[in-house]
Amino acid sequence: MNRSLQIRGGLVLVILLVSIYLLLPTIQKVMISPEERLAAQNDPERLAEIAAIDAKAIRQGLDLQGGMYLVLEVEQEGMSTDQARDALERVREILTNRIDQFGVSEPVIQVQGTSRIVVQLPGLQDPERAKTLLGRTARLEFRLVRLPDEYNEVLEKLDAAFAVAAGVTGDTADEGAPDDESAAQTDAENADDPAGEAESEVAADDSTDTESLFGDLPPLPDAESEELAAVDEYAREHPFTAHVLYDAQLARMFGTPLMVLESDVVRVRDMLAADEAKVIPRDMEFQFDAEPIQYQEGVFVRPLYLLNKEADLTGDQLTEARSAPDPDRPGGWMVEMSLNRRGARVFAKLTGENVDRHLAISLDGRVASAPSIIGRIPNGQASITGSFNNAEASDLALLLRAGALPADVRIAEERTVGPSLGRDSISQSFKAFLYGSVLVVIFMLIYYQATGLVTVLALISNVVILMAVLAQFGLVLTLPGIAGIILTVGMAVDANVLINERVREELRKDKTVRAAVQAGYKNATRTIVDANVTTLIVGAILLWFGTGAIKGFAVTLSIGILSSMFTALVMTRVVMEFVTLKQGHRKISI
Repeated sequence: MNRSLQIRGGLVLVILLVSIYLLLPTIQKVMISPEERLAAQNDPERLAEIAAIDAKAIRQGLDLQGGMYLVLEVEQEGMSTDQARDALERVREILTNRIDQFGVSEPVIQVQGTSRIVVQLPGLQDPERAKTLLGRTARLEFRLVRLPDEYNEVLEKLDAAFAVAAGVTGDTADEGAPDDESAAQTDAENADDPAGEAESEVAADDSTDTESLFGDLPPLPDAESEELAAVDEYAREHPFTAHVLYDAQLARMFGTPLMVLESDVVRVRDMLAADEAKVIPRDMEFQFDAEPIQYQEGVFVRPLYLLNKEADLTGDQLTEARSAPDPDRPGGWMVEMSLNRRGARVFAKLTGENVDRHLAISLDGRVASAPSIIGRIPNGQASITGSFNNAEASDLALLLRAGALPADVRIAEERTVGPSLGRDSISQSFKAFLYGSVLVVIFMLIYYQATGLVTVLALISNVVILMAVLAQFGLVLTLPGIAGIILTVGMAVDANVLINERVREELRKDKTVRAAVQAGYKNATRTIVDANVTTLIVGAILLWFGTGAIKGFAVTLSIGILSSMFTALVMTRVVMEFVTLKQGHRKISI
């Protein structure tokens, strides 16, 4: 046996063994029943094993295993053509980062047109969480909470503006200010509340005395209080403050004196968006808290903050964000953040110059928390606390790490594909592949006899290598991809038929079997290469310009062409030369 044949034989054997090894996880995945997967939910070790197997197995596309199909519209109003194109590409990159960290296997994220992005999430288990993750801009800002006298000034301006718009005249601010007796009664009620007193002590121990910040703010009448004799009259003269209330205990806890009944949040938000709200100074802005809180049994309120209009520090300076248990809230979670050098300097200056004030941490225009600044923070470390569970804190940290979207994004189209479609598709495709392969095998064995058996082995090896490549590189297998595999088998048969016919021609010239085999492969190689290269060029074009189903077809077709050329021109030749090595003039079954 010559040296060349040994090297080629060893190469073929190694490739086949490696391909089989790479396909083992896929075989294991198929053998795991749905019942076993369900039972593994209560066994962390087995669940981790299954997850590891799934990660190495061939990934199935949306059309095979179900999942979610989304079309996202990127708002580009007011942008130039270059800005819109840049925003679209940046959104695509950020969505890719978010989805990769979210853990969806083999997502498809493609730009469609000039303002849309198509997202396919195969096998998604939590579509609502995914939609929230993709749609949020994750705009992180640190803003100082304004002082009590500024609250009073803005509230008076808002009441006056809305009163004038409603045709009410007079000094509404003076008429609406509560008297000393009402204020004293409110303080007395808070003093009689043991729970409130305990909360106040905790707040005083953990941070600055927030009463010094908001103690001078007159209590705002509760719009639902029975003590207010003329609710309608007060609301007519104080159109804005009639929808807010003040509670000293909540003010100390949340860093803002204003609370809005959850039932009035939409109304207050609409009022703040109205033209009358333009009386708010340009350097100030109202923001609601991200979550409502329970004020009384069955009554929920939402804190309303008056903040700096411009952010004092943004999330652009963020270098790390991670979820961690909240030591101050058993069972709760928070997000720990680290800032870069520039951000750390700004943060140190901000906290050093505003001790005893509240700093609001704003996410997407809503306040996550507003802790009190108890001293200068020089190391650039901060945390976001709130009513987060583990998943919510993890998602928030993920969003902050991945970066903020440069433009608003809305879901223009949404479809959920059920897994039953995938099972049916796999079943029908498998039947088509099986029936076609059986017919090809029967034809090759009858027409080419023993040489046909070599061709059948080459076809099987071709499919094994193709599937191994899909598994190794994490490529997704789709329904059109299966069609590409079937087409590849047909093309591989064509190459082997061409080789066998050339060998037959050489045998008719009375050449020895070995000489006929060598001449047959030599004469057929150029034709096979030319035909496959032209097809490969078409596959590359489809892969480059195609989307969705077309790309899935092009992937398997391109890989299949390369693997079929290897099995037809290298593998079968090694087998044929090995078989005919010492046959001399004896005949071959072909």
